[in-house]
Amino acid sequence: MKYILVALIGFVFFMTAPSAIASSDVVYEQTAEWVKSANLQQVLDENPDSEAVLVILDQQKQLEFGKVSSYIDVAVRIDSTKTMSNMLSLFRPSWHPDQGNLIIHRYEIIRGEQTIDLLETDNLFDVIRREKNLERQQINGMLTAISQIENLQLDDIVRMSYTITTQNEALSGRVQSSGGFVTSTVNVDFVRQTVRWPNKLNVSWRGSKEEIIPVESRNSGWTTISLDYRPKEPKVKIPKNAPNRFQNRNYYEVSSFTSWKDVSRVNAALYPLDERIEPGGDLEAQIQAIADQTSDYGERMVLAVRLVQDKVRYLYNGMGFGNYTPQMPEETWRLRYGDCKAKTYLLLVTLRRLGIKASPMLVSTSQRDAVADRLPSFQAFNHIIVKAELDGKTYWLDGTQSGTRASDIADSPTHRYGLTSVAGGADLEEIPIRRPGRPYQDVQVTYDLAAGTKLPVPFEVYAVLRDTDAQKLKNTIAQRTEEKAKELMEETALQYVLDGLVTETEFTFNEDEEIGYLSAKGLAYLDWKKKTDRYQHETWSMADTFKIQKVRDEEELRDLPVLLNYPRYFRYQVTYKLPDRYAGAELKGQTEVEDEFGGFQFNRQVRKNGNQVVTREEHYTGRWELPAREFELQRRKLASLTRKGVEILLPENVAGPWIEIKNYKKTDGLERHRQAFDTHVANAKYDDPDPLANRAYFFQLIGDYERAMADVQAALAIESDPENQKWLADLQVGSDAESAIESYQEAIRIKPAYFDALLALTRLHIRRNEFEEAKQVLKDGLERGLKDADADSIKIEILIAEGKFDEAMSIVNALVDEEPDSASYLADRCLVRTIRNTNLDLALDDCTNMIELAKRGTYYHFLRALVHYRKGDYQNAVDDLDKSLKVNDELGYVYRARSAANQRLGNFTQAEDDLQASKFFYKYSGWYWSHFWN
Repeated sequence: MKYILVALIGFVFFMTAPSAIASSDVVYEQTAEWVKSANLQQVLDENPDSEAVLVILDQQKQLEFGKVSSYIDVAVRIDSTKTMSNMLSLFRPSWHPDQGNLIIHRYEIIRGEQTIDLLETDNLFDVIRREKNLERQQINGMLTAISQIENLQLDDIVRMSYTITTQNEALSGRVQSSGGFVTSTVNVDFVRQTVRWPNKLNVSWRGSKEEIIPVESRNSGWTTISLDYRPKEPKVKIPKNAPNRFQNRNYYEVSSFTSWKDVSRVNAALYPLDERIEPGGDLEAQIQAIADQTSDYGERMVLAVRLVQDKVRYLYNGMGFGNYTPQMPEETWRLRYGDCKAKTYLLLVTLRRLGIKASPMLVSTSQRDAVADRLPSFQAFNHIIVKAELDGKTYWLDGTQSGTRASDIADSPTHRYGLTSVAGGADLEEIPIRRPGRPYQDVQVTYDLAAGTKLPVPFEVYAVLRDTDAQKLKNTIAQRTEEKAKELMEETALQYVLDGLVTETEFTFNEDEEIGYLSAKGLAYLDWKKKTDRYQHETWSMADTFKIQKVRDEEELRDLPVLLNYPRYFRYQVTYKLPDRYAGAELKGQTEVEDEFGGFQFNRQVRKNGNQVVTREEHYTGRWELPAREFELQRRKLASLTRKGVEILLPENVAGPWIEIKNYKKTDGLERHRQAFDTHVANAKYDDPDPLANRAYFFQLIGDYERAMADVQAALAIESDPENQKWLADLQVGSDAESAIESYQEAIRIKPAYFDALLALTRLHIRRNEFEEAKQVLKDGLERGLKDADADSIKIEILIAEGKFDEAMSIVNALVDEEPDSASYLADRCLVRTIRNTNLDLALDDCTNMIELAKRGTYYHFLRALVHYRKGDYQNAVDDLDKSLKVNDELGYVYRARSAANQRLGNFTQAEDDLQASKFFYKYSGWYWSHFWN
């Protein structure tokens, strides 16, 4: 209730100015003759059973030449102690003492048949000045009349009637006003809203919606409109990304301005061409200094903007004529502060003195596209800037901003519409979008690929941030502890690189330029896949982050456009430094792009220059909004773009990563990697296990299993994790089987139905001929929720190991009969026959059917390779193992199997290479399958 009353009453004195008879004291008078007072008793009689808290809400306005009188009559029923305690906040009218009067007509309590006149109380009102927006550097001089109502009782009705008058000489006799509506969800016994004006006064009105249709009447030389409108809850909620003009706005406005040109002329008069600069004064000296510094008008413009932005702080002053009329430039310069009007006027006179054509321009920081639907008046705007022209180009200059420099002085503002204020008048104009002169984020990333395709690569990031991106990071860092600030810088840097870790960061902020500089170093894991015998890496593209609105499901919203984020400008460059062995690398994909996607312009250029691959991308806002009819078209365009990503293809003769790392160990590069991981661990929080796990993986890659195990154990001491526990067991298998068993058991304890750990533990017991222990693992797994299909696979392997092939085959045949299209059951039957070394042709059929059903499964191709190996068809075995590695080229046991097959074929060099590869990916590769080739 408090919100409703304050909101509605607030519309009454929206942007108005002083009256010749204004007063800072409360005035007590009878209701004016033009007011039609509501009959409370009649309202009560017509609503005998009403429990509405709001009994009367009556708003009547009278417009005259240069004056608006707003009559408000509010009656509230005390239905609870909460309403009673809110009386102080409900009845506290505010007015601007420099703009008009607060006239109290009635203040009373109706208690049954009794009426208590509160106006008979001495010193009824306390008048206070409340500046609610001082933290926003705003003062408005508003006064509020408050009173304490004593001895209220339940069922009392409190009623207050008052009029607020406003006049604004700055409007040259024009008047304007606006108001809102009580929604249909609020229970009100009597609600009325009228506006009247003399017929001789040319007044226009407009509602924010088509259904706001007032009843108009003319009587005794006056025109009156009655607005009987109660907004209903919308059928569907308007999405936030819809432009402002489509949002659920409920208001009306009235104005005696005849056109936008009329508004333009009136505002122009407030900024006269008379420069009003004191001869020989400090301000004149400042302007002359700019003129003496350069004869280039573009440079003069930049220096003028910097003078106003940097040397005059912002402070809104709505007192006196200040809500529309600016303070004089000399006053602003003397005080060194001013609001948007004052700063605009100061900038105007400075530019004009420097020989640059400039005019004030009214804009709205909040309504933007909705301004075009507004009734011509000052009410459509809440801000003012300078529109300048130089060499046929338009510039929009805002003295209240900061950090404007030569490179971005021609940027378009975000306001979308503006009204240039000139003596001859101007129409409302749409401001065109321009690409900002400088990116808000300009990022350069460098990857050094000397270590090869498997080790993480050193990276360096250098990001230049400006505007809110820089300020936000600067302010957040300043508010945090050194440790938290470091974390924030690392998080920010990692946004610009692929998966990685940061070892060094630094952030500096140039106060003069208002630019932030973020630099970072670390290691990144680039994703290299081996396809068609070549390692390939798909470069990251900012297009991967683009999102375009889908066609909306709701019919009522189907035609709504999407408001685009303006201004947006992001530039991203990545340099891949290739070692000499990659000199023959090639590029694949759409390396050149210059097109619009979803209303944003996107440009890409990828080039290979010598031993460097450089990708450059930028995207920026190209339109204010995207029409609904283009949603699907733009989505298809974006899908096509993302399918054509750019890949770096290494030469075919590149050595395997096991050889690359062996060679890399001979350089000092590996030591730099160690130091980077050590730094990362040393800088980590005490409760963060990830840095230890990252270093453990590095140690595993270089074959240092002892250090890898130590780091995994240290990570587990911080956080007990089943995956890390299994990882530890995998590292222990070949050197300490007892410890591996304990580690697998711990992983299962944490995650009872953890199939991978259950299977690995079962296989370890099998290889140790501990069949009863293996059976117990299976039994425990079933009791803890292991899926039947997974349990069947484990049971079959146990039976095979025990030599119980017939029993295993009986189980698997039944499973295949039940689900003949199950690739996993066919794989189990293939495995039984292969290990038994019988019916290998049938095993081959099962494996072939299995692969057809499962497509390209790494494990399935491996199984069929085992069948070929059993049959002595080693070349087919190699072919299947090749296919297995094309799906996943990091499985050590597959390389071990291919090594054995190549050995049989006499391909000894390839066999040795595969053996080294298997040990690289997993030191104990093939420990379970070794009986096939030993």
